[in-house]
Amino acid sequence: MASATRNTLHGLLAITIVFMLAFFWHRNVKEFSNLSEKLHFCRSHVEQTTHAAGQKPPSELQLKINEIFQKIEQSLPNATVGSNWKTSTSGKNSKGTIVNHKDQYCVGEVLTVQYDMFDHLGNRKTYGGDFLRPRIFSPELNAGASGRIEDFHNGTYHIHFTLFWEGNVKVSTHLFHPSEGVAALWRSRHSSLGVLAYQGRFQNANTNTEAITECGFKLKTDSEVCEYIDERDEEAFYCIKPPNLPCGSLNDMRSVDLHSSYLTAEEQHLFERSNIGVEIPKNFEFVVVQECNGNISKPTEKCKTGMVSPYPSGYFLQNIWHPVFCNMVSYKTGEDYLNCLQRKRLYLIGDSTLRQYIMYFAEQNKLMTYFDHHESGWSTWQKTLLAFHMDKDIMVSYKRHGFPLESFRFYFFKEDKYISRQIDEIGGGRNTIIAITMGQHFRQFPLQLYIRRALNIRKAIERLLTRSPDTKVIIKTENTRDTNKAVEKLSEFHGYCQYLVSKEVFKNMDVGFVDAMDMTCALATENIHPPTHVLENIMSLTFNYAC
Repeated sequence: MASATRNTLHGLLAITIVFMLAFFWHRNVKEFSNLSEKLHFCRSHVEQTTHAAGQKPPSELQLKINEIFQKIEQSLPNATVGSNWKTSTSGKNSKGTIVNHKDQYCVGEVLTVQYDMFDHLGNRKTYGGDFLRPRIFSPELNAGASGRIEDFHNGTYHIHFTLFWEGNVKVSTHLFHPSEGVAALWRSRHSSLGVLAYQGRFQNANTNTEAITECGFKLKTDSEVCEYIDERDEEAFYCIKPPNLPCGSLNDMRSVDLHSSYLTAEEQHLFERSNIGVEIPKNFEFVVVQECNGNISKPTEKCKTGMVSPYPSGYFLQNIWHPVFCNMVSYKTGEDYLNCLQRKRLYLIGDSTLRQYIMYFAEQNKLMTYFDHHESGWSTWQKTLLAFHMDKDIMVSYKRHGFPLESFRFYFFKEDKYISRQIDEIGGGRNTIIAITMGQHFRQFPLQLYIRRALNIRKAIERLLTRSPDTKVIIKTENTRDTNKAVEKLSEFHGYCQYLVSKEVFKNMDVGFVDAMDMTCALATENIHPPTHVLENIMSLTFNYAC
């Protein structure tokens, strides 16, 4: 009996223990499950909050854009005009003197001129950052060259001129913008998404329906928006969608001047025409240069892709450009160009300063014939052009770079592609030449846009040269232009910043580099479409790389 009772008690105890273990296990599992759910909820909440509060980590492309942008921004002056614009640098009150004065110099020697800068009130400037344009020239010899600027950041500059030719050599240095103006232009350029707006025309010919809406790189609207995105190159622009037309019916585009300004009233004085491009007085008229034995050696190696183009990159003499880093053969006749281009395909991709090439061939010298084009001049500059020389098996095409373009009349937008995409569609090979330029149409937008486009072009060139290493690629920088245009939109300073980007992005590449900014500075052409004798030298250097 006692034994049975003990067994019963042991059984009840075992059941109780099992029940209690099951209870605690179930409770712990439930609590763990709830905790897990809570952790999952918290993690999701954190992820959502992080995503909402910030953005995706910057891409490799964006990091490179930021790096180049910051590099240029850090080199610029941090100067303001304050309440009195007359405390800014005055070209008229500044003065130039020769540092290494001699009665005569030898060809090949360096002339150094010191410029001490003063403001409009006659006070000595104590910081640098002025935008100067120096050159030497001899009008009777049709000679000219740029100078190298050394900024001591205390109001004093040394300009170093290599004396490339014999004769009486004059010096001219213009103050284009004071450091205060440089800082104002930089701030203005990056205070908005650009000083041009765009309108897109959507069309459906079948229903005779048309609509014009606002377009741009960013739109402030509650309306439905059409997105035109290149995910690979991280390019994008947008248009407000018309109510009864699809996004794919965007046919034409035109620009609209916003007439906006981000300058203060005091800063506006800095950009009055009388304060732009002022020549700085100096205490000498010219220097005498004579030929001396052994002082300068001319390059003998032919110009070829991959060469480093320094600054200054050369000089004009008798209106002929002489690079300092290679031996350039000057193209003087139409036959010179035809011999170079025989059995070749030349692709000109960019803006109207490259369109000058095909106009030179087909309109100015009648060396080639347009295909199905009956207009001439600049009235239809944005159109795609084809020109041929059938006997010599030459094809030349011109196609504009992609959005943005400044055109206040509608142009056909369907055929637009970014330069990188155009390069990807070219097979390449030893009989293929590609010349590229961009810049003038980008001056009216923040610099990051230009940097992005340049980096994408570099990647496309790398892809091209990987599959077709014999292809000749030439990068032409933008030209200088006249100073009477709207300075806040089109200043030479904006162009110079883009020039620095081009030098940085395309360095160490197997391409030809045509420093058109240096060439147009050397002769002070101040014309976005330089005269024939300058154009012919720009073209000569281009085709020396290619042929």
